[in-house]
Amino acid sequence: MINIDSCLKRYKDSDDKIWFEKIYCHYMPKICRFYYFKLKDRQLAEDLTSELFIRVYGGLGKTSLNSKSFSVWIYRIANNLMVDYFRKTGKAVEYNTAPEKFDNLVQQSSSAESYFAKSESGFKNRKLAAAVGRLTELQRDVILLKFVEDMDYDTIAQVLKKRKATVRGIVFRAMAELKAEIKKENE
Repeated sequence: MINIDSCLKRYKDSDDKIWFEKIYCHYMPKICRFYYFKLKDRQLAEDLTSELFIRVYGGLGKTSLNSKSFSVWIYRIANNLMVDYFRKTGKAVEYNTAPEKFDNLVQQSSSAESYFAKSESGFKNRKLAAAVGRLTELQRDVILLKFVEDMDYDTIAQVLKKRKATVRGIVFRAMAELKAEIKKENE
C-alpha cells in the first residue's frame, strides 16, 4: 500500500510525474468503481474517471492536501463532474441496481481488504442489490462510500458536505431498511 501523504509531498516538491502516477494507480480503480456503482455504465465510468484525473493533475499543484483531505477533494470533484455531465447532456441520473448486473459488479470490483467484500458475503447478491435499489439516492451514496470505498464517517461527511452525526444516522437507517428488506424476502 502506498503512502499518499508521501506521494503528495514528493510530487509537490519535485514535480516528478512518477509520484502522480502512484496517486493515479491508487485512486483510479476506486474512482472508476465509484462511478460504475452509481451509474452501471462502464464506458461512462471510464470517461468520467479520465476527465477527473485530468482535472486533478491540473489542480494538484495549486492545493495543499494530506491523504484525508485529498480523498475528500477527489471524491467531491468526482461527484461534481458527474453532476456537470448530466447537466450538460440533459440526461437524468439513472441509478441502475439491477440484480443481474450487481452480481458481476461485486465479483469484479471487491477486493479482499474491502469491508464491503467481507460484510456482503453473508447476503445473497440479488437480494442485497434489490434492497439497495430501494434505498434513497443519499442512502445509496452513503452506503457506497462507507462499505465499498471504506471511508470513515468524517470523510463521508466532508465529501457529502453533511454533519458526521447526519451521516451516521443515514447509515443506521439504511442498514435497518436493508435488514428489513432482506428479512422480508427470506420469509
